[in-house]
Amino acid sequence: MKKIIQFDEILSSNGKFKGVFALLILFTILSCNREDYTVKEAQLATNDEITFRDGRLIFKDDIAFNNHQRWLFENQDNPQLIAEKNESLGLKSLTEYYYEGMKLDETDPLFAAYVAKYPSVFLKESYDNSTLYLLPHSLTLCYIANKDGFYQISNHIYRIAGKYLYCLNDESKIEMLYLPKDQISDEDIKVLYTRSDAKSDYGQASIYFSNHNFRIVSSLTYYFDYVQQYWDMITNPQHKVLGVWCRAQLYTKTAKGPGVISEPYTHNIPIDSAVNTGLSTICLWYTLPEGTVDETISYEPAYSRGRLDGVYKYVYWDDVFNRTNPTHTYPNYTPATEPF
Repeated sequence: MKKIIQFDEILSSNGKFKGVFALLILFTILSCNREDYTVKEAQLATNDEITFRDGRLIFKDDIAFNNHQRWLFENQDNPQLIAEKNESLGLKSLTEYYYEGMKLDETDPLFAAYVAKYPSVFLKESYDNSTLYLLPHSLTLCYIANKDGFYQISNHIYRIAGKYLYCLNDESKIEMLYLPKDQISDEDIKVLYTRSDAKSDYGQASIYFSNHNFRIVSSLTYYFDYVQQYWDMITNPQHKVLGVWCRAQLYTKTAKGPGVISEPYTHNIPIDSAVNTGLSTICLWYTLPEGTVDETISYEPAYSRGRLDGVYKYVYWDDVFNRTNPTHTYPNYTPATEPF
């Protein structure tokens, strides 16, 4: 049975030393549960637009959600800033858990243990004698979700679950959102399919280094939910281990170039990029709730880059919005002459 420390006992007539010593013990006990303390601290710090409760972010309304999502999109090239913002809110996001796990070598038993511990963080897909460990949804949205995929807008509770997005308005049934899709029969829970398989995705290409034991895999991914569309791109460096392609820790860059978007307003797309040792990923674009991309007008180039022993390899995409017939080339750029 846990002993409850009473303040009147601490400040009893047994002397100042006992009081100070007991306060130190109390401070130590509280400090051991730092995660709970951070959450409580964050609850006091949040405002009416975004609160943190039951382990998830809760947005007051769609406006608050969209404003925060736009901030994430505009600052995605600064993951440290986003991590600090999330920490101030009390959240460690699904994206942060993902990046933490992907620092481990794929052949390391610790990586398998990490994937088993956080199954909602990774979407495993087979591709050309390898397994790609992808985010289950867009980089931007996964920065909002917790490690189990949960976030909330007003009274709508959402969960990212693999290739699906669950939605529920009745919090008393929230435990049902942990169930596999095939076991959900409650009409109060809406289930939406959010993306296609990697092998049938609208953009997938590989380019090999000269020794053919290393390559980069460039993946264009398209997601959608109840009101929005997302375009992401990921650069996966790989090396061959006993005939199987596994993730490598090469230096990579994922970049999007200048383009034009129409959804329904037409405006220019800014240049942006992400660099990393290991995989790199970027949200290329996402629509606002009232927008649907007009692919006959919109266009945006992008590329994936990998470096091995001073040699650079590229996969260049002419237009990431052309989902029906994406085209790519393998140009011999050098860093000084990269297109963007």
